[in-house]
Amino acid sequence: MSWSDAQAFCRQKHTDLATVDDQADLAELRKTFSEFQEEMWIGLYRESGSSPWIWSDQSKSGFRFWASGQPNNSGGNQFCVYTSPDGHWNDWECLEKKAFICYEMKRQTVRLEVKSSQNLNLNDPEVKKEILMKIEQILKEKGLPEEAKLSWKLVSGEKVFQRMWYQKNEVSKTSCRRIRN
Repeated sequence: MSWSDAQAFCRQKHTDLATVDDQADLAELRKTFSEFQEEMWIGLYRESGSSPWIWSDQSKSGFRFWASGQPNNSGGNQFCVYTSPDGHWNDWECLEKKAFICYEMKRQTVRLEVKSSQNLNLNDPEVKKEILMKIEQILKEKGLPEEAKLSWKLVSGEKVFQRMWYQKNEVSKTSCRRIRN
């Protein structure tokens, strides 16, 4: 498929085109497709010959493993990247048809209860942003991977936060008298 068709396929059936964060990722990637021995699209691309290289999934990986003399933007329109069987990368014309590599990201939904002594509008976009940043900070301190992305999941028409009211059940204390006949 062309690079953009491969990206669309990966996003529809998996998560996205492959992203390579480091040498260990590259080694894993090479193991995955070593039996095919052909060039395969990965998720690295750029908008034009002068724009920076970015990953399809918007990850921030700065890792690059260019083949010697690459990227060279030969012909002035090589904006997509493939990896060769030896793992080295080359920029290439995006319309060229190549095999490709997708990745699958685990998604996990967590329901939580937020208690606040302040009378905050928890559905205010700025308040939600602050809460999400705090949750992310806590989870990263506990080992959440850097590439993990947190977001609010909206259920059709509902707000992210619903106000819960708890009513204390008062147990009435009545004294019992023993009545003697």
